[in-house]
Amino acid sequence: MSIVTPLDHQARWSVLRRLGNSTVAKATIAVPLIGYLLLFNGEIVKFLSLHTDFCQPADCGPSLRLLLLYLGCCSIAMGAALYSLKCPALIKKYDSAAAFFEAEKTYFCQPRNLDYLLKLIESGTEAEPLAQDAAYFKYNGERRDVDPNSLADPMGELYRILNVSYPRIRLTALIAYCVGIVILLVPTLITFFQVVVTYNFGRGVS
Repeated sequence: MSIVTPLDHQARWSVLRRLGNSTVAKATIAVPLIGYLLLFNGEIVKFLSLHTDFCQPADCGPSLRLLLLYLGCCSIAMGAALYSLKCPALIKKYDSAAAFFEAEKTYFCQPRNLDYLLKLIESGTEAEPLAQDAAYFKYNGERRDVDPNSLADPMGELYRILNVSYPRIRLTALIAYCVGIVILLVPTLITFFQVVVTYNFGRGVS
């Protein structure tokens, strides 16, 4: 339980959106296909075999660093794809319940829109664990007289429900992001240590 709770918090859509909404993460979705066409294309490998600056003719193929870069990007692409397909549009647009409230409170003051908001909360939207225990909000008086500030509670509840929807997919996306970042760090660290060793060796020789 102590492990699941922090993971669930880190896997919420509002947290995943920090990377999922980035241009870099969106661009990685094309990496698996483009990388496959470039890295495992026989004609390209044959071309590289003619240029010893890239690889040795006797054993020409993608380097370990390039393969790790490809695998890391593929893992991040998987997380980005899950985020793109399953993250609610409201969470993609607003980074917090407060931002959602400030931007949309006037809209939900309208009777029909307010009814729609309350129905979404009562049904639990797409969050199955909360569907049977959805909060219920009721206002006294005419709906057209609703104070915009009184909508903070139901609008916040809607944001919360959407934020924790699809728990398994959220966790899978989080793991995919983390694995991809770790894999990408490996060639970076290899290059870093090689540069340090080469620099120190050069100073020792001089």
